Amino acid sequence: MTKLRFFVLCALGCALIPAGCGRVPSLQDWEGCWAEKSAERIAAVLTPAEGGYHVQIGWHEPGLAQYETWEMTAVPSRSGKLVYKDGIHNYLSFEHEGDTEYVVETDYTDGAGSFSLNKDGELVWADRKDGSKIVFFRTDTEVSGAAAPELFPRVLQLCRYIPDHKLLPEAAGFMTDDLYKAFADAFNAPAAEDGTIDDSEWLYNLVTGNGGALPFYSVESVVRTAPDQALATVSVRDLWEEGGEPSGEPRRHRMNLVLQDGRWLIADFDDCKQKL
Repeated sequence: MTKLRFFVLCALGCALIPAGCGRVPSLQDWEGCWAEKSAERIAAVLTPAEGGYHVQIGWHEPGLAQYETWEMTAVPSRSGKLVYKDGIHNYLSFEHEGDTEYVVETDYTDGAGSFSLNKDGELVWADRKDGSKIVFFRTDTEVSGAAAPELFPRVLQLCRYIPDHKLLPEAAGFMTDDLYKAFADAFNAPAAEDGTIDDSEWLYNLVTGNGGALPFYSVESVVRTAPDQALATVSVRDLWEEGGEPSGEPRRHRMNLVLQDGRWLIADFDDCKQKL
């Protein structure tokens, strides 16, 4: 079963002084996308909400069909932290791997805890329900739109169809027609036979490079930029053996999504459509 600690949404610089920070944080100190410092399996995004901050957190582990999400409203306190008492913990479960529909099971609705910024500007989540403390580092401050945690599982599924060294035939069902055609034309070009595509090795080694590793995907953020459009930031690390731990520095990519006939599809990946 998979787990997914999702987003942390907090923004709006109020007059609070986080412990160890020594100054009043600005909007930019809180707002943006974050990732868990130790293993980067937990993604976080901070966005403003009325009276405080709307917070969503999620954790995913690959190969499983379950995700965990947390959601709460955090408000400034005199201690300089953001505190909450309304935390909701959900399990998102899929019956089969690859399903797009999932069932939500609520574990509790009375979670409590706090958020703070440490002296290094990192986000610290202290959850009183299970006694955990998790540190996040900033990954991206350019968030424009409404956070869409419900798309997090779908983005992870779509990651399996990102072409890397090869284009899967079944990827046609997970991309827009024009993007799949652009990739298919490139991979069918004569130059593709020797590991390059029209002298563009960047495409053949789109995600993992030429070392032979498997891609280990994590989703850092998903925002809806329009009712039928979304933008996801995904990171990739190298997995050298099945069941092993990912290694190397994360490489970040942008995935554009579009809603067509009730299904979210990859509309572009790192502006590949323009480059092909």
